[in-house]
Amino acid sequence: MSTVTSQDGTVIDYDRYGDGPAVIFIGGATQYRAIDQSTGQIARRLAAEGFTAIDYDRRGRGRSGDTAPWALEREVEDLASLIKAVGGTTTLYSSSSGATVALAAADAGVGVTGLALYEPPLFAGADHAERLATLRSLSAAGKNDEAMRYNLTAVIGVPSEVVDGMAQGPGWADMVAVAPTLVYDLAAVHEINVDPDWAGRWASITVPAIVYSGDQTFPGMPEAADAVAAALPGATRRVLPGQGHGPAPEALAPVLLEFLR
Repeated sequence: MSTVTSQDGTVIDYDRYGDGPAVIFIGGATQYRAIDQSTGQIARRLAAEGFTAIDYDRRGRGRSGDTAPWALEREVEDLASLIKAVGGTTTLYSSSSGATVALAAADAGVGVTGLALYEPPLFAGADHAERLATLRSLSAAGKNDEAMRYNLTAVIGVPSEVVDGMAQGPGWADMVAVAPTLVYDLAAVHEINVDPDWAGRWASITVPAIVYSGDQTFPGMPEAADAVAAALPGATRRVLPGQGHGPAPEALAPVLLEFLR
């Protein structure tokens, strides 16, 4: 494990695998190394193929720090520090709402040379203001368990009985621990969705890009991936057979390597 210090003094903790062209993995809501084994497996596969792969805890999660107030720009600064540590250029791979960070970083010109986005949950015109206000209220009151349940059911659409089952599992406490960061992801998604120029906001991003989705995922995700790909100049689309919102390492690694090469 290694660390970098972001511009606002926040310490960002990461694992580095391999040596070669860099790829940085950006997790979606709740993803971090303590409960996400898949990203580490994909990173090791890429390292074995001659790449430097970086798996890090986004601010407010796991071993990384957090400095108020949060802003998407701070997460871009976190990435800029990581990119500097790996030589100044990188491809970004993002899962779900991690795409908000990846797209902002590519637009900011901090050394991003490619984008691989898996199921960005971005829907033009979708207003999350009410849900965001509820999450903020629950977080401010320290009701992390309730906030996590609310996010899974009301924001993502997971059936309540499925969430009840998740809450009985060994990883639930680790998920609840990062519940305050749910506000970060939903705020970033909401800001993008209500942008009147949604289709044009990434027009200046010209690096190679690919947008993935699975064919066994949540309703609407393939259409969202289509729209994001259409908004990125020159981006391509790829559907992974048999995959849901969290692709298996053995399904994702080969297609990601194909894009990187």
